[in-house]
Amino acid sequence: MRTTYRIISLFLLSSVLLFSCKRELETGILNRGNFDNRPPGLKSEFDFPIGTAISYTPFTTINEYANIAASDFDLVTFEYEMKHGAIVRNNGSLDFTRADQLVNLAEAGGLGIFGHTLVWHQNQNAEYLNTLTAGGGGSNIVNLIENPGFENGLTGWSVVNTGNPAGASKIELTTTASQVRSGTSALRVITDQSYGTSQWRVQAHSPAFNARAGVTYTISFWIKAATAGGSIRLSATPTGTVSNAYQGDQDNIGTDWTQVSWNITMTSNEPNQRISFDMGKAANTYFIDDVLIFDPNAPPPPPLLANGGLEGGLTGWAAVNTGNPAGSSSIALTNAPNQVRSGTNALRILVDQNYGTSQWRVQAHTPTFAAEAGKTYNISFWIKAANAGGSVRLSASPTGAVVNAYQGDQDGIGNDWTQINWTITMNANEPNQRISFDIGKVANTYYIDDVVIQDAAAAGGGGGGNEAVEQKVDEAMKNYITTVMTRYKGKVKAWDVVNEPMTEAGALRTDANTTVPQGATDFFFWSKYLGRDYAFKAFQYAAETDPDALLFINEFNLETSRAKLDSLIAFVKEMRDRGAKIDGIGTQMHISWNTTRAGIDEAFRKLAETGLQVRISELDVRVNPGAKPDFVLTPQFEAYQATMYEYVIQSYIKHVPPAQRHGITIWGVSDNLSWLFNDGRDFPLLYNADFTRKAAYGGVLNGTRQQ
Repeated sequence: MRTTYRIISLFLLSSVLLFSCKRELETGILNRGNFDNRPPGLKSEFDFPIGTAISYTPFTTINEYANIAASDFDLVTFEYEMKHGAIVRNNGSLDFTRADQLVNLAEAGGLGIFGHTLVWHQNQNAEYLNTLTAGGGGSNIVNLIENPGFENGLTGWSVVNTGNPAGASKIELTTTASQVRSGTSALRVITDQSYGTSQWRVQAHSPAFNARAGVTYTISFWIKAATAGGSIRLSATPTGTVSNAYQGDQDNIGTDWTQVSWNITMTSNEPNQRISFDMGKAANTYFIDDVLIFDPNAPPPPPLLANGGLEGGLTGWAAVNTGNPAGSSSIALTNAPNQVRSGTNALRILVDQNYGTSQWRVQAHTPTFAAEAGKTYNISFWIKAANAGGSVRLSASPTGAVVNAYQGDQDGIGNDWTQINWTITMNANEPNQRISFDIGKVANTYYIDDVVIQDAAAAGGGGGGNEAVEQKVDEAMKNYITTVMTRYKGKVKAWDVVNEPMTEAGALRTDANTTVPQGATDFFFWSKYLGRDYAFKAFQYAAETDPDALLFINEFNLETSRAKLDSLIAFVKEMRDRGAKIDGIGTQMHISWNTTRAGIDEAFRKLAETGLQVRISELDVRVNPGAKPDFVLTPQFEAYQATMYEYVIQSYIKHVPPAQRHGITIWGVSDNLSWLFNDGRDFPLLYNADFTRKAAYGGVLNGTRQQ
């Protein structure tokens, strides 16, 4: 049986505060008390799970911190240690050392574990992920070398040393499919014997690139060996312009493709910097592909095609033909969520009848782009139709500067998003080249989004276009989800699969509508490459990996942004209607002592109406939301905070039926270790820095009283 704790009201206040006291006491805002003598075990007061967030260092080094987690709470969520950035290394390998240690300690303490988080746009190892996307799909990264995937043979590459005597080893091109990672070609190196510390005895140089003093460059490539136990080392050539001219030996190269990365920092300008692949240490046959050299801090290059995602409305686009008679078909903008692949807008084309081989009868032109003679361009876009059996064709406008001005009909367009690709080659310069969407063949309603035009020569890796990039990103996401969930299956029984997918305005979050803080290097937007489907795929992979786990979507500010709340609920319904397994919704609730109570109530009501599990996933209450530098935590503000904690829990109990209450997690233990502490400007949690209980602790206890 639960014990109800009542907090003694303060009624003896200075007459100077009489007016404010009267107003505050009417809402019970000044309720507070001394909770030091309360029995331990906050969890014993709840009819549903109560949890806390923990971090590696305090949980493994501070006894009071770990003891509170075990005595007061049913379960823990790791603040960082299960996130992509904590586990994924720069070469794509996974390091579970800290996560395993926390899992083992939590289990030993009798604590359950909530998994957080599998797919997010922050706390990613973006350095690794960006190597997958370089040069494709509008990536922010530019590969600084030509022919990085050997699709043009060995053009630009130099075979420097081939063993002792020369020719004993071989450096050559291979087109054998099993020896190529992407595209059609790779580099094959046959090292005839082990040259030990004379790695340079078998050596190839990359194409030259222009390196600037003071800039740090990232080099990455993929390698595998015919037999286990291979080794490779990178070095700079020339060496005198680089502060760290030699990479350590990368041993244990095996028979599966492995990505190797290295950073160099330039001490002076070198317009013909090369990277040397030194492969003489261990006798083996090596295969190398998808070499990437880039400046990770360079500003993103402008896209060839402006407004390809229609986020600027129809700016630059032209509705050329609208049926026969004109106007019988329509070409317009749509912002209906189920008609948009990513961002907030897409193109909607209503074709009124079948025009057969007169596809041009319904026709829209893209914005112009500057096309150069002799260059090849990759065009890609995403399309779906209201009904199965649609058709689209691309063509060039004007046609005269293009070798292949017409694409064949792309029939069989269905009601799922499909990516269409086309390549054109220019035979003359055309500063105002456009691509025409000829869509009159079959009557239907079509939706088009995420149109990208890319210089094929700038493509990273093996020269694959957007489809290749999407596949790499998709594989990386799937690999992370399946590997992590498999490792902790049975130990972690519920997961935040997708975290913070919505903007405040209720749009799907993308790189175009999200501000990345200056200097931040851990942002990666899965939606940029996988579109709206990234979340659906994440839940699909999670459900396939652990069918018994409960799967959640998690979001913040649902109590203050009705647009975000409604859009999230609609997004969940959309995915569930398509077959996604989504068991619940987490509302983070990083709130303040004066957050609107009506918004809190509305959020719980609407979340409960979904019929899904509802959890408060990251609760904390700021007392100094304005971050005033001279703020002092007074008894008055402790009371404000305690009452807000109480109100949140009572509202949760009131509006969320018992069967849907998955529980509450307080986002941390003591104030000084909170992510909101801000050098002593805020005190958002239940415990002081010395681990004594605050008034907020009593507010949480009082929140368990049924209304």
